[in-house]
Amino acid sequence: MMKKLIIFLFSVLILSSTPPETLADTFDHFKFDQILKQYVDNKGLVDYKGIAKEPRFQEYMESLKQAKADELSGNGQLALWLNAYNAVTIDKVIKWKPKKSVRETIFPGVWTATKFFTSRDHIVAGRRLSQDDIENEILRKRLKDPRIHFSIVCASSSCPLLARFAFTEANVQAKLEEKTRRYIRSSRGTRIDYAENTLYLSKLFDWFAGDFDSQSGSVPEFVKPYLAKEALTFLERDPKIAYIHYDWALNAKEPLR
Repeated sequence: MMKKLIIFLFSVLILSSTPPETLADTFDHFKFDQILKQYVDNKGLVDYKGIAKEPRFQEYMESLKQAKADELSGNGQLALWLNAYNAVTIDKVIKWKPKKSVRETIFPGVWTATKFFTSRDHIVAGRRLSQDDIENEILRKRLKDPRIHFSIVCASSSCPLLARFAFTEANVQAKLEEKTRRYIRSSRGTRIDYAENTLYLSKLFDWFAGDFDSQSGSVPEFVKPYLAKEALTFLERDPKIAYIHYDWALNAKEPLR
């Protein structure tokens, strides 16, 4: 009995002496998870009108303001910033109410760069940030995982499908891998033209080629582990690489206006 007591007290002493910085805090993404499950369908279409009426969504947006990102583990930070990008984008769509595209201009059918991704309308982890800030300064520059490009969603038809779940510290690595594979194997990610001996890839691989080069040496080397057997066999023919037109049409279930 005395031996067990000594072992117990020694264990308590070890735990109590662990430096606070080694104990990773967590952040609660449960409300965002509920929203995504309820208001995003299997095609990635979003019921923005429904989310706009949801107090749970606004509560989650408020919680993001107070997030202590630097106190999270690496996976915790990755999950936080992926969710933050997607939540901020959803909130902007709700507030800006674009008719057909987040890149629309005053000229019908003309879509170009707008302030949708650059305006700093939201506070996350105590900082006023835009989606471009989250993507380029935090996810790409600091966390440096090219798989993020298949999980952050720009509210457009050629984007990856918006996930029907929130990322968490526990699931983020598995979900990033799953989302990357699904996007690359979809018609949004890869298409084969046998007649022209051309492998068409998403424009994401053109715009962010440096991220994939840094990770794997080249875009083809990055995509290889994720390709379906047919595409992988086709790649052995040393095909030309071209890029699929990017469709910026809004990923909404119904018009917002």
